[in-house]
Amino acid sequence: MGIMTSSDLVVSGPSAWPACALGAWAAAWVSGRCSPDDVVDTLSGFAVRHEVVGPAEDDSGDGPLAVLAMVRGRRDLRIHLPVSGNPDGLPPGPATEAALLAGQILVIGGDSPTPVGVIPLITDDVCRWSVHRYAAPITTPSGGGLGQVDHDLRTAIRESAEMLGELGRGSATARRATDLRLAVQRLVLRLLVDLPPHDVTRADRILESTAQIEAIVALALDEGATFGATARTVDAGDTHLRGLVRSARSARAAAVNAVIAELTAD
Repeated sequence: MGIMTSSDLVVSGPSAWPACALGAWAAAWVSGRCSPDDVVDTLSGFAVRHEVVGPAEDDSGDGPLAVLAMVRGRRDLRIHLPVSGNPDGLPPGPATEAALLAGQILVIGGDSPTPVGVIPLITDDVCRWSVHRYAAPITTPSGGGLGQVDHDLRTAIRESAEMLGELGRGSATARRATDLRLAVQRLVLRLLVDLPPHDVTRADRILESTAQIEAIVALALDEGATFGATARTVDAGDTHLRGLVRSARSARAAAVNAVIAELTAD
């Protein structure tokens, strides 16, 4: 395993989680809580153009309407945010390899014999949604609910806050410490998930916390934060950063999926 760098996180460009946003807004659409125009407006915040690219047996096309066609009428939506060392319940195969590269996938029909995975990739002003098929149902990861997720995040939140304090303490001036906090705030805005109106209030707090954790880790990497002078301490520090990111991603997926479940409940 190589040393973690800021390139392992999304640190520049448009908002970071189009799969999460699409899953949540599609759920709101199918439940009648928003219009298809609302979904299109959300997609426009990620890229000017959208393309759907799939296997020969699937429809492909350009524009937001092609994206809407993939999720129209679907209630069986689930977000997975795999990262190296944690595939988030996805089985091995080409689809999961693509999801690992993108760091996100919207699974449609996870309990069906052949689930569909939709993976976004943003390049310049184009968001390309690639469609992949799985050969078997995808087991839903078990969890203790958002209460447990919220509780488990507290340690990661405290540790990331201490990390930011250490970066600021090493700065030559108070102005530099302020700049660091402003940089975190800007990155948090990119890492937040754009959700439709919903009733899962705890999800909003969790999503804000995960964005703060990842923003601080990304900033620490950009600032060249070190964790000791020996290879062992450097490796331990890198492992710790990866653990924080895995915790944040797992919490984000749980929060978004809780919102999807609430929106699509009968």
